[in-house]
Amino acid sequence: MRKIGYMLAVLAPLTLCGQVSPKAVRSASEIQPLLASIATYEFGQSRVPQAEFTQLVQDSLTDGALVKQIESSLLTFVQSNATSGAKQFAFRELSLIGSDTSVPILAPMLLHSSTTEMARFALARIPGDTAGQALRDSLGKSTGSIRIGIIGSLAQRRDSKATPALIQLASSSDQPTAEAALAALAEIADRPSLTALSQFHSKASGTMERRAAEAYLNCADQFAARGDKQIALGVYKQLIAPQEPPMVRVAAISGLVGVNPKEALPVLAPALESNDARVQFAAIRFLGEIPGSDATAELQRAFPRLGPTSKVRVLGVLTDRGDVSSRSLFTSAVQDQSADVRAAALSGLGIMGDSSSIAVLANAAAHGGDAERSAARQSLTRLRGSSTDAALVAAIRSSSGKVKAEMLMAAADRGTTDAADAAFEAIRDSDPDVHREAMHAMTNLAGARQIPTLVNLVTTASNSTERKDAGQALGLVMQRSGDAEIGPVLAAYKKSASDPPVRIALMEALSRTTNADALAELRDALHDPSPEIARASILALTDWQTPAPLPNLLALAKTQTNPALQILALRGYIKLAGLPSDRPNAESAKLLAPAAELAKEPAERRALLAVLANYPCKESLDIVQSMASDAAVAAEAKAAATRMQAAMRGAPGGRQR
Repeated sequence: MRKIGYMLAVLAPLTLCGQVSPKAVRSASEIQPLLASIATYEFGQSRVPQAEFTQLVQDSLTDGALVKQIESSLLTFVQSNATSGAKQFAFRELSLIGSDTSVPILAPMLLHSSTTEMARFALARIPGDTAGQALRDSLGKSTGSIRIGIIGSLAQRRDSKATPALIQLASSSDQPTAEAALAALAEIADRPSLTALSQFHSKASGTMERRAAEAYLNCADQFAARGDKQIALGVYKQLIAPQEPPMVRVAAISGLVGVNPKEALPVLAPALESNDARVQFAAIRFLGEIPGSDATAELQRAFPRLGPTSKVRVLGVLTDRGDVSSRSLFTSAVQDQSADVRAAALSGLGIMGDSSSIAVLANAAAHGGDAERSAARQSLTRLRGSSTDAALVAAIRSSSGKVKAEMLMAAADRGTTDAADAAFEAIRDSDPDVHREAMHAMTNLAGARQIPTLVNLVTTASNSTERKDAGQALGLVMQRSGDAEIGPVLAAYKKSASDPPVRIALMEALSRTTNADALAELRDALHDPSPEIARASILALTDWQTPAPLPNLLALAKTQTNPALQILALRGYIKLAGLPSDRPNAESAKLLAPAAELAKEPAERRALLAVLANYPCKESLDIVQSMASDAAVAAEAKAAATRMQAAMRGAPGGRQR
């Protein structure tokens, strides 16, 4: 085990200097030259000699005689005039390979300030009682910081033979020495140490009272780690008492829960109502970690008597536990005087609640403060349960005002498609909030089955805003549903010749499809004598999902005498030509060439340049360069040409990506 420890200890510094060399046959003749090269080392210089010496030691671990020679040389070295940095290295090596042979040399060094730290470092790690005896003997010969350091080394060794001396030192009038002795007894953690710490804990006063309690607690932790849980449990129960320092109580609670959660329950119950917030918060947290209904019941029992901050913590813990037996607590906490508690309860209901929580959440979302409203809305969206969506639909139909609006919003956010019909019924509600959320819900939730309903809403809308909203909702539903249900839309469109507003709203919906009959109707509308209808048809074809309307838009851009409609058609043509496709770039450039002749205004020419940049080829470059003479777009043309030339060098003749 000692050899394994040595190898682990030297691995990091060796890695810094390069790879570990293969094991080789080493000789004593290598020792002194290496130590000589190390003797003048100063911090910051190369550590290659140290790495080579460490490698020598590692390669020699199976050769007992050679290891003894190395140890002897190191002992001579630490008594030499070598630099401090060099000696530190030597002491470190002795800590890894030193034996009883090293103790007579190192022991006297414990009592000198210049060597005590390095000597302790080595002796604390050298196995066997000889090294331990040297440290124990030095206790009575040392004072101040040297003695405190030796106490720490004995603690590191967990030297139970030092316990009697440490018990005496724990009563020292020198407080730093007494504190160090208490800490060492806690680390050694044998029965005499535990007994002594118990006595010190009961008698200590002033600043030593906390130190004694901490040492007693740490000693119990050592027993618990070794499996002596009953002993540890007894200490934890003592240290959880109200008169103990708060952080000691918190740590004792933690230990108690770790050792025996069931026995922790009756101790944690009074801690829940502690006047010290740290203790109270710890009790809440640890109760949350104890499984079972008893812990849940204890948290619920204490809840009414807690302050707002603690109530928020309890609600968070109960939410994490997910025990729905506490659902009623969350529902009642929604009425708490504290806004923070109300928000926490509303947030928790998203996990703890069910369909019965819908009304509570919707009411808070409608009438609560900002934090409550946000928490309630999130919880309405998160609520789960097989009956929740059905209950939400029923609640929408039976509610009114802002509460109804919140339920509609929740249905849309949840994707509750069964609420689509209820949303349609609410669209004509006189409350503007309800109308708005109902329309939003219809847009999100409606499917093919609701298309006739939406068409009816468009054709019977009481005002332009309602009609526009319904038309947009219808378009989105048709886009999701495909062309299967386009019949009612086309039928209504054909009947709307004498009602331009309805016809325009239906045009927008038809533009979301790829149906041939719809395309034919929109093409015919390009020539309608009403500029308003013609404009709507151009916009609808501009939004078409395929390049099919390109010839119609180009023809209109060439022949339209109304400047506004001509520009609109040209913009639509440029937009559709820029749709992603598998056309060769040269073919796309050919499509755009007529637009370059028709585009007279800077806005259209800039739009054309932006699209051409997506089709790098000679034909596109020619068009771009032809526009460079136009001062209004010269900078854009130059930039587009530069990008295009770069792209052509990388992938000539490619297709649009």
